[in-house]
Amino acid sequence: MSLKDISLTTTKIREFLNRLAGYEGCQYHGIEWRCGGPQFTYAKKIMFLMKIPKAEQEKFLELCKEYGGYCDCEMIIRRVLLQFI
Repeated sequence: MSLKDISLTTTKIREFLNRLAGYEGCQYHGIEWRCGGPQFTYAKKIMFLMKIPKAEQEKFLELCKEYGGYCDCEMIIRRVLLQFI
């Protein structure tokens, strides 16, 4: 799978990453950060709020796993999605 298989724009991916790192997600820049684990709890919540269709969410998360993002915080810490934008 590649980025071409996903209809998310780079703008949407950036918005998603910012929100995942922010208070809605991992709170990466806060005093205490958190992770939703391999269930992608925060990533799924944010994509739902962004109105990204479920099928697109699943493809996107699969692609993230292929690049080493196996949980919410790994997407931020390892910056696996930055190679997309």
